[in-house]
Amino acid sequence: MPKESKSLYSAELLINGIPVTVKSKRIKNMYLRVRAPSGDVEVSAPRQCSLNEIERWLFERHDWLIKQRKRIALQPALPELQFISGEEHKLWGENHPLDVVVKKRGTSVKRLGDRLRLISLPHYNADQRKQVMDRWYREQITQEVKALLDIWQPRMGAYSSSFGIRAMKTRWGSCNIRSKKIWLNLELVKKPVSCLEYVVVHELTHLFERYHNARFYALMDSFLPDWRERKKLTNQLQ
Repeated sequence: MPKESKSLYSAELLINGIPVTVKSKRIKNMYLRVRAPSGDVEVSAPRQCSLNEIERWLFERHDWLIKQRKRIALQPALPELQFISGEEHKLWGENHPLDVVVKKRGTSVKRLGDRLRLISLPHYNADQRKQVMDRWYREQITQEVKALLDIWQPRMGAYSSSFGIRAMKTRWGSCNIRSKKIWLNLELVKKPVSCLEYVVVHELTHLFERYHNARFYALMDSFLPDWRERKKLTNQLQ
């Protein structure tokens, strides 16, 4: 997932009643996204493509587009987390009941067996408790990424200069080809480790091939033969 280019212009198309946002970018191929949970449709297109070309391309993918929007619409809405005792929170693909303990000083999160214990200050609200949890999540995913890079970088012969963890709305990872820095989505800490491993390998593969083309997919097949199954698991909403 190479670093996303800045949009040159934006436009709106209507494909059989479906609004589509078109963003022109300095990229080689067109990409179609249906965002969850809204079902909004977005196309990233090379700057040389005309709107007529993009419209034809979209009509060719109309059936797929309808199918994806229906799939997203059928997904149950996830309840908003309140960070209170008894609530379940995900870690590496598994649900863990949360125990909130209020203390006058210090905040932390610990995993105790199959439960998570969050130490909160008395005045903390849900957003502040979430910040405590996210800091802990960041520590967990950072440790796992370091371990995966120790395995995969020498195995692939591809070395990143560094990595970072941040919240991303639409991407699991990205790779800055010039600096060789990779970024990973904090939400991956809630997925099975095999999903994080898939994204790490994906981003390292971009150090060999910038674009999602036949060469890129052939490299992925050689490095991680079951990457398609892992990708499907990673993209599941729950």
